[in-house]
Amino acid sequence: MLGSLSQSETCEELTRLYLFIFWQKFRLIDTAGIRRRASVASSGSTTEALSVNRAFRAIRRSDVVALVIEAMACITEQDWRIAERIEREGKGCLVVVNKWDTIPNKNNQTATYYEQDVRVKLRSLAWAPIVYSTAIAGHSVEKILVAASIVEKERSRRLSTSIINQVVREAVAFKAPPRTRGGKRGRVFYCTQAAIRPPTFVFFVNDTKLFPETYRRYMEKQLRSDAGFSGTPIRLLWRSRKKLTKDDGQC
Repeated sequence: MLGSLSQSETCEELTRLYLFIFWQKFRLIDTAGIRRRASVASSGSTTEALSVNRAFRAIRRSDVVALVIEAMACITEQDWRIAERIEREGKGCLVVVNKWDTIPNKNNQTATYYEQDVRVKLRSLAWAPIVYSTAIAGHSVEKILVAASIVEKERSRRLSTSIINQVVREAVAFKAPPRTRGGKRGRVFYCTQAAIRPPTFVFFVNDTKLFPETYRRYMEKQLRSDAGFSGTPIRLLWRSRKKLTKDDGQC
């Protein structure tokens, strides 16, 4: 995608480009392309295998990753693996649907149906915005960079403890943690944001074992619904704490 820009340069099968847009400096890294695993195996090419490794290293070095998929192609297992790597590395992400203008007979529902398909097949990136680009060389680069800038701001955003705990209190009031067979129920004492890039939240509770994975996903969903964080993974850490001190609050 970046190879079409005249100022780009290619080095070690990576295209690097520096741009200034809206008073921001962007360093863009375009990989040589990750070929399907079967293709790499059949060719036995060391160069191609190295390009895969370079792509994963590029993900680790990036702040925001644009996962490019072709509009007319199916999402593959390799796309899924790349998506998993992006989430695991805690990177911001946007899914770029390339050559959207080549889809025939589009109507008002086409993008909706396409997004539903992407969300099902790339579940680990359910939080990533989708950007539709055209096949015209360089035409959508600015739109992608604007979206990437917004994602990086979300990834670097920090919430006050009071706002976090307001969101948590409302979430608990709407749906309390489930009771165990013995009648025990989880209690959230308070929550605080411990880090950014990616945003990381620590929940102090009476017993982490009383909060099943389904409830933890529910809490993440509520945080996203009420506080945003589009385009970035968020981390929820759960810590047991037997009792509160006088300076602690309770949700």
